[in-house]
Amino acid sequence: MFFRKFALGMKKIVVTVCLLLCGAFAFAQRSYIMVNDATQDIEYLKEKSRQAGLDLGLTVLANRIPTDSKWVGPKPSKHLLKQGMLNLQLPIDDKQSDFAVYHSELFEVPTTINVLQIDDELIVYRTMETTGNIHLLYECTRGAFGTKKSAHAKNAPVYKLWDSPERSLLPDLELQNQMARTEARKLSKTDYPLLIFNDLKSYGYEPKGDTAIAHFLDTMQKYNPDKKLQGDLLSPASGRYLSQVNENQLWNAAMRTKMVETLAERQDYYRKYQMPWMIGNFQIHLSDKKRSATTMEELEWFLSKAAAFDAGFGLEVSATTLRKHGLSDEMMDAINTWETLRQSGAFSEAQKEIFKDPYGNWHIEKEDTTYLIYPQHISRRYLCHFVDDVWQWNSPYASRFALRIAVEGKGSISGPSLRTPKGTLFFDCTVKAGQYLMLDFDGTAYITDLNYNKIDNVDVQGEAFLEEGETEVEFTCEMKREERMAPMVSVRYITRGNAECGMRNAE
Repeated sequence: MFFRKFALGMKKIVVTVCLLLCGAFAFAQRSYIMVNDATQDIEYLKEKSRQAGLDLGLTVLANRIPTDSKWVGPKPSKHLLKQGMLNLQLPIDDKQSDFAVYHSELFEVPTTINVLQIDDELIVYRTMETTGNIHLLYECTRGAFGTKKSAHAKNAPVYKLWDSPERSLLPDLELQNQMARTEARKLSKTDYPLLIFNDLKSYGYEPKGDTAIAHFLDTMQKYNPDKKLQGDLLSPASGRYLSQVNENQLWNAAMRTKMVETLAERQDYYRKYQMPWMIGNFQIHLSDKKRSATTMEELEWFLSKAAAFDAGFGLEVSATTLRKHGLSDEMMDAINTWETLRQSGAFSEAQKEIFKDPYGNWHIEKEDTTYLIYPQHISRRYLCHFVDDVWQWNSPYASRFALRIAVEGKGSISGPSLRTPKGTLFFDCTVKAGQYLMLDFDGTAYITDLNYNKIDNVDVQGEAFLEEGETEVEFTCEMKREERMAPMVSVRYITRGNAECGMRNAE
């Protein structure tokens, strides 16, 4: 049998989960909703995390010094973290925007905002050119971030500062300890059960390296003994403080093959150190100019990979997104189902291997006390030209099909229809730009906005069925232009295999 029914009553699942999580199970992991802003609506997020069966975690960047901080201007702190010291080739006055320093390997270390500190002045250089044994710095901003422009002698120490991708500066160990205590006290007053540190490496830029990381985590633990700590770096310094490690990789469908290859390599590493490991992060997002809103199919693809490697994950989503995404409740329920089955040990080893297929898509449905797993085929997008739109659809399953017809740009379409060998499927509706026409597997049709919020129900006539293999499908509709622009229309279909078609070599 290629698939199997999961005859697991909820009572049995709950008992199994409790045994695994409460016992000495070295690799049990809890997935979580990752919150990037402590001011988010925590009560609403708590409700959604309970619905999904997830923890709620707050990301923490406690060693970042914004360039408008009191530690930066008008008089910069002596405790800004330094990569090392440079030497001026010649004295400079307070007006020079170009100057030179002697050759240093420090310039091989990339930075984001390129800040130098000379006495009480910060200087930002824009470009650098190497000539012989000197580095020429051009288009420099003198007196950066509110500091005072000054003349500097040839022998004045010039320090190259560390910074972060967030365009912030970093503290040395003394200032970092001070900042960590302040932040840890604030965090102790929050209701987040999990604290997430996604850039532990930057805490070790300080010359004392692992010691700086240990100091930081020790402070966090001391003030937050009731919270779990998660980091993105497993080391002798961090391992003793962390409950779990997530390397903070954001996955999407475009990285399917890379994801599976990478996870296979990392799984053995974390098992070796008996550290609960996570497969990275998945983001639920709304529609914008660059991308479409997250679909249920994309989410279940990711959840199947978590099940395949028996690993937890981070879910990147804001309260705003959850409120505005029309599928948020369905998504939270799907996460709960997949994670409950994963943590209860319901998936066999054979099933986990099948789930590792980077191009495999799966859907789980609950029927009474039984869980059914369906393989899914998700087609590519078929673009409409409104003339001779005849396509060859190829399904690996004889199946009813679901539809996602997207209308973008300007204008609208009316009366869209699909002709198959089974007859004509006709939708009595008008779909405007910025809307989807949806057809579910149960034959329900409706119109949504680009975030899948339902706008109206649609009457549909005909049968949505494809035979296994290749089927000729003709698409027609009435098109209405707006501002002389035609709408952009695309069609995607989904078919499902039979959940009772069994799993070979599976008990």
